[in-house]
Amino acid sequence: MSDLTFEELTGTASVEEWTEQSSNEELASISGLAQQLLVVQKDIEEKKLELKELENQFRQISESSLPEALQSANLSEIVLSDGTKLSVSPFYKGHISEKNRPAALDWLMQNGHGGLIKNEISLKFGRDEDERAQDTIASLQQRGLSPSVKQGVHAQTLNAFVKEQLTNGKDLPSEIFGIYVGSRAKIERKR
Repeated sequence: MSDLTFEELTGTASVEEWTEQSSNEELASISGLAQQLLVVQKDIEEKKLELKELENQFRQISESSLPEALQSANLSEIVLSDGTKLSVSPFYKGHISEKNRPAALDWLMQNGHGGLIKNEISLKFGRDEDERAQDTIASLQQRGLSPSVKQGVHAQTLNAFVKEQLTNGKDLPSEIFGIYVGSRAKIERKR
């Protein structure tokens, strides 16, 4: 086996030239990958904006345009010639803002729906665990701790409660529960 020279092994005449060339190639590679990452990141941001716009269009058509068109034609459901079924049904939504949280929680307690309220002390307590949460807070305070307590109603729980109350003819203070009732079109394709 013959001994190869440094130049034959590396294609460069000296260690300094080889190191500089290797470093430049590595930096060029890193720079190229960083540029690729920036392009992909920009594409992702654009796609997210595009998706958000499509979701807004979908919501506009399904919650406004189609329900209004069907209502003006005195229809709640139609079947298209290809078998696709288009129907409109109501949906219920509630939202408790930070500003209205105390009034909403008080209203729920005063009207027998306190079980919807969750108490959070870096632990999550269920709908009907108010007493247990208060005991835990007291126990922590007796130990010299100051737990931060957060109370609230889960969004899906609130929406189900709003739907239940309104469909059963019960009144809810819409201003503190941010109640919105609308119609939503749904398309079911024939399989």
